[in-house]
Amino acid sequence: MRVFSCSRSLRCFGVILIGWSVWGVSPANADLFSLFGGGRSATSSGATSDLRQRQIAFLNRLRAADPQHQTIDRAIFNPQNELGLILARSVDLDNIPALMRSVLAQMARAFPGQDATVLAYAPSNPPRKIGTGHLNARTRDMTYTPAQ
Repeated sequence: MRVFSCSRSLRCFGVILIGWSVWGVSPANADLFSLFGGGRSATSSGATSDLRQRQIAFLNRLRAADPQHQTIDRAIFNPQNELGLILARSVDLDNIPALMRSVLAQMARAFPGQDATVLAYAPSNPPRKIGTGHLNARTRDMTYTPAQ
C-alpha cells in the first residue's frame, strides 16, 4: 500500500471537504451554474431541475472549500453528472488519488445511490487529462486510474 504525502494546501482542502456536511453552505445561485456549464440529462424536467440544484450546491461547496484556488482552478459538471476538475499548477501528481477519494466521498453524499466520476485535468491549454476517479455506488469501491 502506498501512502501519499499531501501538500499543506491539499491537506487543508481535504479537511474542509470532510467538514462540508457539518458546515452548511449558503444557497447557490443560477449564475454559478452557468459559469461552470452544467449540462442536461435525459431525465424528466423536475428531476433535471433537482439534479441541477444539487450540482450548483456541490460546486458552491467546492468553491468555498478552496476560495484561493490553491488546489482546484476550475470545476464543471458534464451532462452525465461527471465532475471535471482543472487542478492548480501547485498540485503534486502523487496527491491526486487522495484528492479524488476525498471529492468522490463528498459526491456520494451529495448524489446518494449514484455512481460518481471525477475527471482531473492539468491546467494547460487545452486542459490535459491527468486521471479519472470513480465510485461504484452499489459496492462503495473507489478507484483512480491515471491517464495514459
